[in-house]
Formats: sequence, structure tokens, C-alpha cells
Amino acid sequence: MSQKYYLLLRLWLMPYTHKLFSLENGSSLKQISISMQNMKCSLSFHIVSNSCNGLVCLYSDFACGRDVFLCNPTTREVRLLPSSYLVTKVKDGMVLGVGIGHHIRSEDLIKVVRMWVSYSKCRRNKEYIFEEYDLRSDSWRTIQSANPWSCEFDTSCFAMYFNGIYYWWGKSKGLTETILALDVGGGILSKVKLPKDVDISSSSGRYLGVLGGCITLVCRKFGDQNANFDIWVTEGAGAVNSCWNKLRTIKHSSLCVPLGFWKGNELLVKIFDKVRSYNIDTEETYDLNFENEERDFADICEAVFCEKSLVSVNPQTRVECSRMGY
Repeated sequence: MSQKYYLLLRLWLMPYTHKLFSLENGSSLKQISISMQNMKCSLSFHIVSNSCNGLVCLYSDFACGRDVFLCNPTTREVRLLPSSYLVTKVKDGMVLGVGIGHHIRSEDLIKVVRMWVSYSKCRRNKEYIFEEYDLRSDSWRTIQSANPWSCEFDTSCFAMYFNGIYYWWGKSKGLTETILALDVGGGILSKVKLPKDVDISSSSGRYLGVLGGCITLVCRKFGDQNANFDIWVTEGAGAVNSCWNKLRTIKHSSLCVPLGFWKGNELLVKIFDKVRSYNIDTEETYDLNFENEERDFADICEAVFCEKSLVSVNPQTRVECSRMGY
């Protein structure tokens, strides 16, 4: 297949406006479109969470996150997930984040996790509730936490999924910025130990991803006014109790926004009206070429990558394909 990746770019000035591109022969990015079939809306009016096994997870802002969709850019399939018990139960509240992953022992078992905040009648107290969707059973279940959550969450707080753990941007007591890891199986939400004196307070100045099989944090030093970024990697596959090592510092005189890792060892960054790829090993950079390029790329604040895949968003199709050996 000539198209190896899909790239979703989100814009600043219109937060829920996305542009979808396919990578052609590793050189240029060609814009493509996806229609939300029979739903009287488009991809542009949804918050894109992340991708897993070729599927993109997105949710509706107009319904306060109650509508969750799975989309396959390769097959152009789009499917609205069934409603859950919490949709009717949480009347005074909203969805803070949605993330897609898979069962830790099987990549074929697609999972979606959604976080709710529910307020009391006086709105002085609030409760955070997680639920998990299983594509195989096509149903949701509520996740009961085994520990109290003394933390705060902003909207769109989901960070990433890796090795059975869902990571979220949050704030601990004293409103200190932190990263929290949710183990769905045990219902445990744990605070991730961060490198010393790092600044993850700005959503445009941080990125959490995977590089070389290790969780990687891209951020600035606390109180540093320069445009430099530090790249930190964990020693192991997890991050909760792992030690961090500084891999490299990206020195730059202009303010840049880290967008994400792709092609293995390359970090995509946005610098003014340019999107560049930075090679972690060689420190070489090059500008990405966009077909039919428009001038609004200066407003890019986020990138979501999705590999090309024939994975179906339909549970029945997945079951039939499994029986046939596909």
C-alpha cells in the first residue's frame, strides 16, 4: 500500500475543525474527506481523541461527549456507538475525555474508555466516573475505582493509550499539573512520577507519546522562557513508577508546538506557518509538503496519526471475519 499513514490536524481558531491527510509514498500529504454517513454532520464538528489499530475515536461536542464514534479512514466506515447507562444517569455533568485502546492480551479486542464528571444538585461536589466500551460485545460497563481520586481534570484531558493503560492530563492537590494512569482492569488511577522541574501546564507545550517502545514526554523546563524542548523517556514500558532519562533537548529560537511522533524516530512540530519533522537521532529537520496547501496551517495545535487498516467498526463484521480466518 502506498498510503501508510493518515494524519489528522486540529486547528486553534476553530478547535473542532480537522483536516485529514493521507501520506502518499512517504513524500507529500494529500487532503481527503470523510462524511459522517446518515448523521447530518461532518468530521469537523467532533473532537478527535486518538487512534488504535487503524480506527479513529471521536466524540460530539454538541452532545457534551455523549455521542462517541469509531471511524476507519481507510474503508470510510463511520459508526455511532450505542448509548450507555451513564448517558441517562449523568444529567448535570459532562464528558471530560474519551480514549481508544485494546485489550492488553489481544489487539483485536478494541476498547473505548470515557470519563465523566457528575455534579451534585448544589454543584459544590463532583464525582468522576469512568466507563469502558467493548467492540466485541458492543456494550458499555461502568468502572468502579479502587482508590479515591484527589485530582482535577480539564476538558479534553485524555493523553494516550499504551500497554493496557490509559493516560490523562490532570491536576493534583494544590492544582499541580500531573499525568494520571488508569488501569481499567483493576480500576486503579495512579499519579505518574514526572521528571524534576518540568512544565506541562500548557496544552500546546507538552506531548505524551511512545518512542522506541518507551513512554516519552516532550515538554519545557519549569520557568524556562526559551523555545527549547526536552525529550524524556522512561526506562521501562510503564511510567507510573519508572525513572525518566533526558534523551535530547530540541534547541530552537522560535516558539514551536510538539505535535507527535511518527515514522518511528521523528517528531512532528509546528513552527509558525510550517509543519516540520525533526529526526531524534540525526537532529535533521525537513518541511512537510501538503498538496493544495492552505494558509491556515499556522493555527495547527494537535496531530493524530492513524495507520492504514481494514479493521471494521462493526462488531458483526469483525465476528464474521474472525470466523473466516481474516
